[in-house]
Amino acid sequence: MTEATALIGVDWGSTNLRVLRIAAGGAVLDRRADPRGAVGLAPGDFPGVLEAVAGDWLADGAPVLVCGMAGARQGWIEVPYCPCPAGVADLAAGLIQPEPAYPVAIVPGVAFSPDGVLTDVMRGEETQALGLAAKGLVVAPGTHSKWITLDDDRIVAVQTCMTGELFSALRKATMLGVGMGTPGVDTDAFRRGVGRGLEDRNLGAALFSVRVESLAGRLEPTGTADYLSGLLIGSEIAGQDPDRLRGPLTLIGDAALSARYSEALEMAGGRDVRLADVEQATAAGLWRIWEASQ
Repeated sequence: MTEATALIGVDWGSTNLRVLRIAAGGAVLDRRADPRGAVGLAPGDFPGVLEAVAGDWLADGAPVLVCGMAGARQGWIEVPYCPCPAGVADLAAGLIQPEPAYPVAIVPGVAFSPDGVLTDVMRGEETQALGLAAKGLVVAPGTHSKWITLDDDRIVAVQTCMTGELFSALRKATMLGVGMGTPGVDTDAFRRGVGRGLEDRNLGAALFSVRVESLAGRLEPTGTADYLSGLLIGSEIAGQDPDRLRGPLTLIGDAALSARYSEALEMAGGRDVRLADVEQATAAGLWRIWEASQ
């Protein structure tokens, strides 16, 4: 017998959409993906895109819970951030329903405002972090990497690093990117880049080493993307408290990128680095929030 759908979970990122059929308890029964991310969609576009991707699932009448950029100011409807510390109950209390045609609710993001001063925000990663059976530090690598501190099953702090977006911009819009391919082919170049990023706190000068290493013949053209990737990830990690890297640290995100961060973290002295399944964490987090809202 096919297990019944208890919840339709939607992770609406900036550049892609993922829809999950979720069973009671948070297990993923099925999934669909679509490239129509929140960026570029007008508020009125969101219902039609969701119907196009998962209309047959929606017809079954299961509740729909959405996390991510659908709740941003330029998204489906703006959902105010929950302040840190934020747990499952806080996110559940902040749900907003934009579409009366069927039971859709959007999860709020989380804002970090130490001493009352807003310093950081996130949307989507809070759901994933709270879906993990994790303690301590959770890192979500990506276009905007999130360093999330958990304490007693609540998010107490978040720091964003624009590492992925900076990598893309440097490849596409600077002299460093001339002739540069894609990363993932030269492990040695990646590790050398990580080492430079960990040691050199002057990122502007360190970045120029991509060109210098190439001119000196110490870096093959096929390795420049990996070296740059490693340098930026190493610099991101170097900005963290070394003591926090030695405790439990869970990586959640794209598998290949998480593996790169894991290698870089171990080079930086990380001793307890774990990899989590982002899809399952998203489903578990959405289910926990939905349960808490009932």
